[in-house]
Amino acid sequence: MSANHADVRKTTRSELTSMLTSIINHYEFERIAIGTAGEYINDIEVASSSKQVTAFNESIEQWKSELFNQIDVGITHTLGGIADTGALILWPNEHEPRTLSLVPPSHIAIVKKSALYGHFLQVMQDNNWNHYMPTNALLISGPSKTADIQQTLAYGAHGPSQLIVVLLEDE
Repeated sequence: MSANHADVRKTTRSELTSMLTSIINHYEFERIAIGTAGEYINDIEVASSSKQVTAFNESIEQWKSELFNQIDVGITHTLGGIADTGALILWPNEHEPRTLSLVPPSHIAIVKKSALYGHFLQVMQDNNWNHYMPTNALLISGPSKTADIQQTLAYGAHGPSQLIVVLLEDE
């Protein structure tokens, strides 16, 4: 992921709140969009408590303008990561819709080291996707980029131009 211009930070579970606070302050994020549930939601809420936080608890129509025009960063959980491609796996749901990772100019994703898989087939097998395929799994391998325009590499054309990955070491 680092080779694909993602900022990867390693931390422990006990230091997650302080790591998120450090990232938010380092990048000077002021307006943060978050989900409403998840294993690390309390850490996310505490780390962003001194900023303007919008929890995704209304329909997109209620705050679409704010999301697209004012939010600096979205923070999400992940299902895991894939080692051979360097991709994150997100499984959006009603508590953490995909727009949190796709719309703001920056995205912070939290992934457990113990949830890293060797390859995509292992993800599907270990999560029983043959019986319960997610309706909307996302694979993210780095910040959004394209070279469509005059073959010049540009970031942020189809999603966040900045990806920060918080890798939680096993304790």
